[in-house]
Amino acid sequence: MFEHLAQPYALKDAPSTVIPVGVSIKEAKEKYHLEEVYKLASNENPYGVSPKALAAMTEALPTGHLYPDSTRDTLLKQKLAKRHGIEPNQIMLTCGAANALAFAGEAFIKPGDECIIPSPAYPPYYYIVYKNNGTIVDIPCCPDTMKLNVEGILNAVNEKTKLVFLCNPNNPTSTALSGKDLLALIDQLPKDVIVVVDEAYIDFADNSQEMTMVPHLADHPNMIVVQTYSKIYGLSKFLQEISGLKVRQNRGIIRYLSKAMAARSLSTIAIEGGIAALEDEEFRRKTIENNSTEREYLTREFRAMGYKVCDSQANFIYADFGIPCGDLYFALLPYGVMIRGDFSMARISIGLHHQNETLVNAVKDLRAKGILH
Repeated sequence: MFEHLAQPYALKDAPSTVIPVGVSIKEAKEKYHLEEVYKLASNENPYGVSPKALAAMTEALPTGHLYPDSTRDTLLKQKLAKRHGIEPNQIMLTCGAANALAFAGEAFIKPGDECIIPSPAYPPYYYIVYKNNGTIVDIPCCPDTMKLNVEGILNAVNEKTKLVFLCNPNNPTSTALSGKDLLALIDQLPKDVIVVVDEAYIDFADNSQEMTMVPHLADHPNMIVVQTYSKIYGLSKFLQEISGLKVRQNRGIIRYLSKAMAARSLSTIAIEGGIAALEDEEFRRKTIENNSTEREYLTREFRAMGYKVCDSQANFIYADFGIPCGDLYFALLPYGVMIRGDFSMARISIGLHHQNETLVNAVKDLRAKGILH
């Protein structure tokens, strides 16, 4: 049912990542005389920052001018390793998942190398390949489900293929392959092809433990799994975003990645926030529960109106409202709702109930006015 929207989304000639359509929250408030603008555009945690992480980072502020204590970096790796059932030396810490992805590109992509990107995709994938003079191979998602096109990906592999990006759950479509199906795909890829599995949204999947590829790292020395603190713990660009780049204990792949990463990638403040966030299980639980309930609410409401909504396994939905996404973005602004406005369909972050209800009521009003059908 999404056939007309399953088109490649690429930045083949762009020197930078996509700049989202729209205005700032401040500008929207001033233009439309709004007291509140609900930003449902960037997949941020609607509860904000983990309270335990915030307290730890605040306490660390007076030492922010100092380089990190290596023992704290080690402690964070140990805690992450224990959570994921792997060894600390299988983990690299980077300043944000985007940096982890960029390091992988810098380490492995050479001029002329082909890199497979299932589309639509997270825009920085294209920039990473472009920056390193690689060749982008777009593989449109399955038009009926908007899931990764396994057959298309496998058919695109040839002797020039160097790297495959697999985002699961996928951004922006919100859909996901089961862990079993994703692993079957990875097992069929050549062992000399680097597989980058982006699991930025894995915590929001209904069966995240089955879906994650982290337990399979030991058997796949060509696989890199990227996760992030930004979504589940609300640490998106808060001083420094922190993420884990988890790789098999393989001196070759670690060496290449380390060459691409600057020394002391994380600040003292980021490390302390990361350690504390892992102890904030109540915040994590609350975030996941709200996301599950509200994702179901938005999906149900919009499907009842006749709109096509992908089966989301993330903290956002991907829906077709029958008008260009940029037009919908501007139509919703007077209601105090800001969505992502530069994909072929509307990518809408899942907020708190009153925010989501405001969105639903705005869509109903736009239908009443004949702007939406």
